[in-house]
Amino acid sequence: MAPKIINGVELLLSKLDKKQLADFIRKECSSSIQFQDRFLSLGVGTIFKPNPDIYASRVEDLIDEYGGRHGYIEYSDTFEFNRAVSRILDEADEAMEKGQWEVAVAVLTGIASVSEEILNSGDDSAGELGAIVSDCFEKWHELCANESVPKDIQAEIFELALSRFNDRDLKGWDWWWDWMDMAIDLADTSEKQSRIIKSLDAIKPNGDDWSSRYNVNTAQKYKLKMMSRCGTEEEQIKFMYDNVANPDFRKRLLQLSWDKDDYDEVLRLAKDGVSQDTDYAGLVSDWHKWEYKVYHAIGDRNNELLLARHFFFKGGRWGEKEYSMESMYSVLKSLIPQNEWSKYVKTLISEANGKREIGHILFIYTQEKMWHEYMEYLRKNPSTYNIDDSPKEVKKLFKNEIIKLYASAVRSFFQRASDRKSYRDGVDLLRNLIKYGGKEEADQIVAEQKSRTPRRPALIDELSKL
Repeated sequence: MAPKIINGVELLLSKLDKKQLADFIRKECSSSIQFQDRFLSLGVGTIFKPNPDIYASRVEDLIDEYGGRHGYIEYSDTFEFNRAVSRILDEADEAMEKGQWEVAVAVLTGIASVSEEILNSGDDSAGELGAIVSDCFEKWHELCANESVPKDIQAEIFELALSRFNDRDLKGWDWWWDWMDMAIDLADTSEKQSRIIKSLDAIKPNGDDWSSRYNVNTAQKYKLKMMSRCGTEEEQIKFMYDNVANPDFRKRLLQLSWDKDDYDEVLRLAKDGVSQDTDYAGLVSDWHKWEYKVYHAIGDRNNELLLARHFFFKGGRWGEKEYSMESMYSVLKSLIPQNEWSKYVKTLISEANGKREIGHILFIYTQEKMWHEYMEYLRKNPSTYNIDDSPKEVKKLFKNEIIKLYASAVRSFFQRASDRKSYRDGVDLLRNLIKYGGKEEADQIVAEQKSRTPRRPALIDELSKL
């Protein structure tokens, strides 16, 4: 609210007596249920017992208000709707600051109970609806982590969280697992811990779809988290081995074995992973990386070479420089004897051709300075992009031919150009042609384009800027 408005409010409040304020509040409460709810919330925790249904009802009223006659919150209205619900969520913050724990629980319980309605209430392209639910659970986690919360309130939140998880509240969204996070954080007795494990054990495979696999794996991860608080390290390791099909467990076991220099076990786990996860390329790549690490560590040149070649073509994940095409090429070159390298390069090119990996072929041509082979590729694929992207050595060695190919490609481009943006792009290509030494060819293309009929004023205008 602007300072000028605030000052006006403060001035008016200083002039009004209690009766005038009371009359105004009664009138507004009788004509606006939203105003009434906001006013009554001032007495929650002191005069009135906190009731989650009140906060749920306030959110539902906002859904109706912003949904309009079509009952659907449009993209353009989700921001304001988010702000309106956030003001209700702020009441939980205020309650926590004042130590009004029952009020905070009531606010968050009420909003959480209508989370699915919020998510389905409108167009969430901007993420404003999901952000409300995320903010709600963020405050839940803050409340669970607050050591000042009395034990009876913690017990109440535990029961609520475990009940909501068992009832599959928000199942299908990651927020379902927030309930389990809360329950684990508040499981301060062996009885509560046993109940959590029982709930997690109830998550069974249901088909071979991704969702079922994800839920089972996630339940196992939470069970391990619970075991870390109430079980021994030996029990945790056994549990991971018993469920080694869980990728997170396999990765942890691989790291444990690696840290102990138990390379045989690392290889066994990695090879088993490759065999078990054939339908998941990303996981197979992860297991191959562990194999590669072992072969490199123990100096197994042949197997290291096979996997380096694999990663040269397949690469690692985005941003993994260690397994990039460039890094693996250097590894290959270090593993192959110098007098055999030329022959080996031919096998790489042959495989790249078979896989139609043009980028890899051009990379090899560049690394090995195979300029004639690179130029042959440009003759067969004479696009402006390919020429622009070619090494400067090729452009210099075959300058005259490059100019002719580029000029031909630019002519073809202008034949397809039909609007000002494409004309502007064509002029940029002419600048490149001139840069390559094709001033005469560029002038000729300009003359040809200016003489086209019917005349194209936009084209002539852009060419005049050359």
